[in-house]
Amino acid sequence: MNAQTKARESVREGASPAQQSWNRGRVGTPTAPAPVPTGRDCTVEGCGALASTPKPAPRMVRVTFPGSREPARWYCPGPCRAYGEALAEVRAIGGRDA
Repeated sequence: MNAQTKARESVREGASPAQQSWNRGRVGTPTAPAPVPTGRDCTVEGCGALASTPKPAPRMVRVTFPGSREPARWYCPGPCRAYGEALAEVRAIGGRDA
């Protein structure tokens, strides 16, 4: 029996003690994390607003990317900021379809 066959057999029998230790005893199908409103879905006032307006809230972050067709915008720090940066980067890719 080679290592791959042994691995398949152990999967069929359930998690090994080492696997259970690694997962802190958790077994079964993992649950999905709670959705986080990001970008367009954010409920914070001013999140996603054009940066031509004054800063809407104290912790807002201005997101812009050189050569992007997406205008500079204000976003919440964290997931909204990451969403804005990704959007601006995609809109900087050549072509008009992005």
